[in-house]
Amino acid sequence: MKTFPELVIFDCDGVLVDSEALAARIVSQTLADYDIELNPQDVANQFAGYTDDAIRDHFNKVSDTKLPEDFAQIVERGTIDQMAGALETLPYIKETLSILEHPFCVASNSRTDRLDSALDKTGLGRFFPKERRFSSSMVEHPKPAPDLHLMACEMMKVKPEQALIIEDTVTGVTGGKNAGIAVLGFVGAEHIVDKNVQGRKLMEAGAYAVFDDMRQLSMMLKDYAAA
Repeated sequence: MKTFPELVIFDCDGVLVDSEALAARIVSQTLADYDIELNPQDVANQFAGYTDDAIRDHFNKVSDTKLPEDFAQIVERGTIDQMAGALETLPYIKETLSILEHPFCVASNSRTDRLDSALDKTGLGRFFPKERRFSSSMVEHPKPAPDLHLMACEMMKVKPEQALIIEDTVTGVTGGKNAGIAVLGFVGAEHIVDKNVQGRKLMEAGAYAVFDDMRQLSMMLKDYAAA
Protein backbone atom coordinates (compact mmCIF):
# COMPACT_ATOMS: atom_id res chain seq x y z
CA MET A 1 0.00 0.00 0.00
CA LYS A 2 1.39 3.39 -1.02
CA THR A 3 1.71 6.19 1.52
CA PHE A 4 0.48 9.63 0.46
CA PRO A 5 2.36 11.72 -0.49
CA GLU A 6 4.15 9.12 -2.57
CA LEU A 7 7.26 11.30 -2.83
CA VAL A 8 8.77 14.06 -0.69
CA ILE A 9 11.11 16.32 -2.67
CA PHE A 10 13.58 18.21 -0.48
CA ASP A 11 15.40 21.33 -1.53
CA CYS A 12 19.01 21.23 -0.33
CA ASP A 13 20.35 24.67 0.66
CA GLY A 14 18.39 25.95 3.65
CA VAL A 15 16.38 22.74 4.02
CA LEU A 16 18.87 19.88 4.33
CA VAL A 17 22.05 21.86 4.93
CA ASP A 18 22.47 25.29 6.48
CA SER A 19 24.43 26.64 3.53
CA GLU A 20 22.57 29.77 2.44
CA ALA A 21 24.63 32.05 4.72
CA LEU A 22 27.90 30.53 3.52
CA ALA A 23 26.87 30.77 -0.13
CA ALA A 24 25.72 34.38 0.33
CA ARG A 25 29.11 35.28 1.78
CA ILE A 26 30.93 33.79 -1.22
CA VAL A 27 28.62 35.59 -3.67
CA SER A 28 29.16 38.87 -1.80
CA GLN A 29 32.94 38.43 -1.93
CA THR A 30 32.88 37.53 -5.61
CA LEU A 31 30.68 40.51 -6.49
CA ALA A 32 33.10 42.77 -4.60
CA ASP A 33 35.89 41.55 -6.89
CA TYR A 34 33.94 43.25 -9.70
CA ASP A 35 33.20 46.43 -7.70
CA ILE A 36 29.63 45.46 -6.85
CA GLU A 37 29.05 45.99 -3.14
CA LEU A 38 26.32 43.90 -1.53
CA ASN A 39 26.69 42.50 1.96
CA PRO A 40 25.99 38.79 2.60
CA GLN A 41 22.68 39.39 4.39
CA ASP A 42 21.38 41.44 1.47
CA VAL A 43 22.52 38.72 -0.92
CA ALA A 44 20.59 36.16 1.12
CA ASN A 45 17.51 38.39 1.31
CA GLN A 46 17.43 39.22 -2.40
CA PHE A 47 18.76 36.08 -4.06
CA ALA A 48 17.97 33.07 -1.86
CA GLY A 49 17.03 30.23 -4.18
CA TYR A 50 18.54 31.87 -7.28
CA THR A 51 21.12 30.06 -9.36
CA ASP A 52 24.47 31.81 -9.63
CA ASP A 53 23.81 32.24 -13.36
CA ALA A 54 20.57 34.08 -12.52
CA ILE A 55 22.46 36.36 -10.13
CA ARG A 56 24.98 37.13 -12.89
CA ASP A 57 22.21 37.86 -15.39
CA HIS A 58 20.51 40.20 -12.90
CA PHE A 59 23.60 42.33 -12.33
CA ASN A 60 24.50 42.35 -16.00
CA LYS A 61 21.10 43.97 -16.62
CA VAL A 62 21.16 46.54 -13.80
CA SER A 63 24.88 47.30 -13.44
CA ASP A 64 27.47 48.95 -15.64
CA THR A 65 29.90 46.24 -14.53
CA LYS A 66 29.53 43.06 -16.55
CA LEU A 67 30.13 39.84 -14.66
CA PRO A 68 32.04 37.12 -16.55
CA GLU A 69 30.41 34.10 -18.17
CA ASP A 70 32.14 31.83 -15.65
CA PHE A 71 30.78 33.77 -12.63
CA ALA A 72 28.79 30.71 -11.51
CA GLN A 73 31.85 28.48 -11.70
CA ILE A 74 33.88 31.00 -9.66
CA VAL A 75 31.22 31.11 -6.95
CA GLU A 76 30.82 27.34 -6.99
CA ARG A 77 34.56 26.74 -6.52
CA GLY A 78 34.65 29.20 -3.63
CA THR A 79 31.58 27.67 -2.01
CA ILE A 80 32.84 24.09 -2.30
CA ASP A 81 36.21 25.12 -0.85
CA GLN A 82 34.48 26.72 2.13
CA MET A 83 32.17 23.76 2.71
CA ALA A 84 34.92 21.56 4.11
CA GLY A 85 34.55 21.67 7.88
CA ALA A 86 32.20 24.67 7.81
CA LEU A 87 28.95 23.19 6.54
CA GLU A 88 26.34 21.78 8.91
CA THR A 89 23.05 20.02 8.44
CA LEU A 90 19.81 21.58 9.60
CA PRO A 91 18.99 20.46 13.16
CA TYR A 92 17.25 17.07 13.35
CA ILE A 93 17.33 16.45 9.59
CA LYS A 94 19.23 13.16 9.90
CA GLU A 95 16.85 11.90 12.55
CA THR A 96 13.90 12.97 10.40
CA LEU A 97 15.20 11.23 7.29
CA SER A 98 15.95 8.08 9.27
CA ILE A 99 12.32 7.63 10.27
CA LEU A 100 10.55 9.16 7.26
CA GLU A 101 7.93 6.73 5.98
CA HIS A 102 7.69 8.32 2.53
CA PRO A 103 10.05 7.89 -0.45
CA PHE A 104 12.16 11.03 -0.85
CA CYS A 105 14.73 12.72 -3.07
CA VAL A 106 16.49 16.08 -3.38
CA ALA A 107 16.01 18.69 -6.13
CA SER A 108 18.36 21.67 -5.86
CA ASN A 109 19.13 24.79 -7.86
CA SER A 110 22.78 24.11 -7.05
CA ARG A 111 24.95 22.57 -9.73
CA THR A 112 25.73 18.87 -9.46
CA ASP A 113 29.25 19.25 -8.02
CA ARG A 114 28.07 21.60 -5.29
CA LEU A 115 25.05 19.44 -4.45
CA ASP A 116 27.22 16.33 -4.20
CA SER A 117 29.74 18.15 -2.04
CA ALA A 118 27.07 19.46 0.33
CA LEU A 119 25.46 16.06 0.80
CA ASP A 120 28.64 14.01 1.05
CA LYS A 121 30.54 16.37 3.37
CA THR A 122 27.67 16.50 5.85
CA GLY A 123 26.98 12.78 5.93
CA LEU A 124 23.65 13.15 4.13
CA GLY A 125 24.89 11.31 1.08
CA ARG A 126 23.84 7.97 2.57
CA PHE A 127 20.22 9.14 2.50
CA PHE A 128 20.42 10.39 -1.08
CA PRO A 129 22.10 7.98 -3.51
CA LYS A 130 23.05 9.45 -6.87
CA GLU A 131 19.81 8.34 -8.51
CA ARG A 132 17.84 10.45 -6.03
CA ARG A 133 19.82 13.67 -6.55
CA PHE A 134 18.54 16.22 -9.07
CA SER A 135 20.38 19.47 -9.74
CA SER A 136 20.03 22.55 -11.92
CA SER A 137 22.80 21.12 -14.13
CA MET A 138 20.30 18.50 -15.29
CA VAL A 139 17.65 20.85 -16.72
CA GLU A 140 17.59 23.77 -19.14
CA HIS A 141 15.45 25.95 -16.89
CA PRO A 142 16.00 25.78 -13.09
CA LYS A 143 13.55 26.96 -10.42
CA PRO A 144 11.26 28.93 -10.54
CA ALA A 145 10.57 27.04 -13.77
CA PRO A 146 8.83 23.69 -13.16
CA ASP A 147 11.44 21.60 -15.01
CA LEU A 148 13.52 20.41 -12.05
CA HIS A 149 10.62 19.29 -9.88
CA LEU A 150 8.89 17.63 -12.82
CA MET A 151 12.06 15.77 -13.74
CA ALA A 152 12.38 14.54 -10.15
CA CYS A 153 8.83 13.19 -10.29
CA GLU A 154 9.42 11.56 -13.66
CA MET A 155 12.66 9.89 -12.58
CA MET A 156 11.09 8.73 -9.31
CA LYS A 157 8.03 7.47 -11.23
CA VAL A 158 5.52 9.53 -9.26
CA LYS A 159 2.81 11.81 -10.65
CA PRO A 160 3.28 15.48 -9.64
CA GLU A 161 -0.07 15.56 -7.85
CA GLN A 162 1.11 12.65 -5.67
CA ALA A 163 4.29 14.46 -4.54
CA LEU A 164 5.07 17.16 -2.00
CA ILE A 165 7.98 19.61 -1.91
CA ILE A 166 9.88 21.15 1.02
CA GLU A 167 11.27 24.60 0.11
CA ASP A 168 12.67 27.58 2.01
CA THR A 169 12.58 30.28 -0.68
CA VAL A 170 9.98 32.04 -2.80
CA THR A 171 11.91 30.84 -5.87
CA GLY A 172 11.55 27.22 -4.79
CA VAL A 173 7.90 27.53 -3.77
CA THR A 174 7.10 29.18 -7.09
CA GLY A 175 8.87 26.37 -8.94
CA GLY A 176 6.78 23.81 -7.09
CA LYS A 177 3.52 25.59 -7.79
CA ASN A 178 4.46 25.97 -11.46
CA ALA A 179 4.94 22.20 -11.54
CA GLY A 180 1.52 21.60 -9.99
CA ILE A 181 3.01 20.12 -6.82
CA ALA A 182 2.01 21.01 -3.26
CA VAL A 183 4.72 22.85 -1.31
CA LEU A 184 5.48 22.97 2.39
CA GLY A 185 7.54 26.02 3.41
CA PHE A 186 10.48 25.68 5.80
CA VAL A 187 11.79 28.67 7.78
CA GLY A 188 14.23 27.04 10.20
CA ALA A 189 17.53 27.91 8.50
CA GLU A 190 20.11 30.28 9.97
CA HIS A 191 19.94 32.85 7.17
CA ILE A 192 16.26 33.61 7.85
CA VAL A 193 16.23 36.70 10.06
CA ASP A 194 12.47 36.91 10.66
CA LYS A 195 10.61 33.60 10.44
CA ASN A 196 7.20 35.27 10.47
CA VAL A 197 8.05 37.57 7.57
CA GLN A 198 9.61 34.76 5.53
CA GLY A 199 6.72 32.47 6.35
CA ARG A 200 4.24 35.01 5.00
CA LYS A 201 6.28 35.36 1.82
CA LEU A 202 6.26 31.60 1.30
CA MET A 203 2.52 31.40 1.93
CA GLU A 204 1.89 34.26 -0.49
CA ALA A 205 3.99 32.42 -3.08
CA GLY A 206 1.77 29.37 -2.70
CA ALA A 207 3.01 27.20 0.17
CA TYR A 208 0.07 25.48 1.86
CA ALA A 209 1.72 25.62 5.31
CA VAL A 210 5.00 26.66 6.97
CA PHE A 211 7.13 25.08 9.71
CA ASP A 212 10.49 25.77 11.37
CA ASP A 213 11.57 22.50 13.02
CA MET A 214 12.26 19.27 11.15
CA ARG A 215 10.86 17.28 14.07
CA GLN A 216 7.46 18.60 12.96
CA LEU A 217 7.68 17.16 9.46
CA SER A 218 6.19 13.70 10.03
CA MET A 219 3.12 15.16 11.71
CA MET A 220 2.71 17.81 9.01
CA LEU A 221 2.82 15.11 6.33
CA LYS A 222 0.12 13.17 8.18
CA ASP A 223 -1.99 16.32 8.44
CA TYR A 224 -1.51 16.98 4.72
CA ALA A 225 -2.51 13.43 3.79
CA ALA A 226 -5.64 13.68 5.93
CA ALA A 227 -6.74 17.04 4.51
